[in-house]
Amino acid sequence: MAVAIEAGALNDINPKALLQALHRERAGSIPLLVFAITPDVDQVLLRQLSGGAVTGSGYIKSLSGLHYVVGRVAGLTQQLTNVDFPISGNHISYFYRTEHSHAQVIISARDNHQAVPIFLEADLGQQKVFLLCNTLPNNRITDTISESMEAGFAKIAPVMMFVKFSAGERGWHALHHYANLTIDDPWLREPYGNLSYVGLLEEMEKHEFHTTIAFIPWNYDRSQADVVSLFRNHPNRFSIAIHGDNHDHKEFTDYRSKSLTAQVDDLKQALSRMESFQKLTGIPYDKVMIFPHSIAPKEMLGALKTYNYSATVNSSNVPQNITRPTNMSEALRPVTLLFDGFPSISRYSTAVQVPEAYVAINQFLGNPLFFYDHSELFSQGIGAFDPVADEVNRLEPATEWRSLGEIVRHLYVVKLRNDSNYDVQSFSSNICLENGIGRSSIFYVQKQETGGQTIASVTVDGITYPYSFQKGQISLDIPVPLGGTRCISIQYANDLELDPIGPKHDSIVVYLLRMGSDFRDIYLAKSSAGLVAIHFYNKHGLKPAKVIGYLVIFLTTLIYACFRLWISVKKRFLSNHQISPSLTN
Repeated sequence: MAVAIEAGALNDINPKALLQALHRERAGSIPLLVFAITPDVDQVLLRQLSGGAVTGSGYIKSLSGLHYVVGRVAGLTQQLTNVDFPISGNHISYFYRTEHSHAQVIISARDNHQAVPIFLEADLGQQKVFLLCNTLPNNRITDTISESMEAGFAKIAPVMMFVKFSAGERGWHALHHYANLTIDDPWLREPYGNLSYVGLLEEMEKHEFHTTIAFIPWNYDRSQADVVSLFRNHPNRFSIAIHGDNHDHKEFTDYRSKSLTAQVDDLKQALSRMESFQKLTGIPYDKVMIFPHSIAPKEMLGALKTYNYSATVNSSNVPQNITRPTNMSEALRPVTLLFDGFPSISRYSTAVQVPEAYVAINQFLGNPLFFYDHSELFSQGIGAFDPVADEVNRLEPATEWRSLGEIVRHLYVVKLRNDSNYDVQSFSSNICLENGIGRSSIFYVQKQETGGQTIASVTVDGITYPYSFQKGQISLDIPVPLGGTRCISIQYANDLELDPIGPKHDSIVVYLLRMGSDFRDIYLAKSSAGLVAIHFYNKHGLKPAKVIGYLVIFLTTLIYACFRLWISVKKRFLSNHQISPSLTN
């Protein structure tokens, strides 16, 4: 598919013979990448390989930092066009170009004063040659990442662009671009504090996005009829996922605070309550768990899998009792199967400005975009999310805004095989394969299967289907007709019986907590002072008991201060109005 040569090896190669070897009469020439080019590379070789476009290279240094700026090259830069992101380090090599060079600049390095080319494409007749300056320390791409996604991607961006361009369908790729906005906590009440469902629907229709409500199962029987109708009538705009069970602070937490058994019981009760919600409202829900406050420990992800949840989506995809992996491939996807083979997905808060580079990189990589916030997002106005939706849709007009469940059912990547069929790498136990390829094909599906859960059934379109299991991978070979869709479901054995669990509300503490949360979100959040208090609560991760304690101390102090003030005023009043004895005589 392609050839890549480190610049240091060029002295051992005849450029003319190399270009001839890459030529193909029918299929076109094989793309060539020459990388890690420094000022030490023979300038004559650079001229030959660039068709005279490059005369040499030098260094640019900047104490204030450097940025990548991506140009516009058809079929290559895609969603990254015109996006910039930071480069690690303050110096980098760059190319000297001839005055009338026809080489296309793919990426430039920019400081406060200038932009210089570091990644070029030169066309030598039918031969595409890509030239890349040394952008990495020690000329080496490490397989670890500890920075932000943008900084990590910056290290490999040129190589990723070349590989994606060269591989085409033969490289792993997603079939769709997906995005979702999730609002945590509200129940179906109009309005819910700053969130008006009617107003939000108007914004979604205008700006083309979808909103999932992370619904607290405790609220299963509180929905208002008009909001229920709104959801039922607009499933393309509104959906429901599961947000904890009681949402009594971190109800899925370390086992010293709450036993594993008790937390598993909450997972079961959440399903029971959501089933009751569905029966009462006629609104379906996605079996996607969004843990309150933070992701649960690793064992709870295994329990989610056991009880046939579809996925979990949180601000981090790494369980709270696990050290974050530093593997590059894990860092560049929002979903991981490292924990019992269960899809754990990361999402991005809109409480801070969403970087354009973050959106563009995920779209370039084919990753779904998951955004989230709370109802106070709309204290800025019901259109507060519109700019983010507009940016996503601008960078990738084919973006499909869907429910969490729908995205999870398409959480897989495919690549073309030599026999014209497709390999599929699935990140979910429930996927729907779509064949819009132009011919009937066989999809060879593999999914990482670890954790020790017992597989109860594997079905395709509801019918039991044969599969194999080897070396931690479950495999199925599924023919899909042209234009057809086939849905795979892997179900796991468990002891779940919904009826005995029941959806009942049996805790006065949880009841008071939920009423307090309603007061906070529905009434307190509508004032500036209330929002300040809410942000302080969220920032410091205060527990309800601590908040109540602070309120008791505050009220006690206030009452005492008022009492002392009353005593002082009374004394002053009596002193000012005391009658003089001489006047009485």
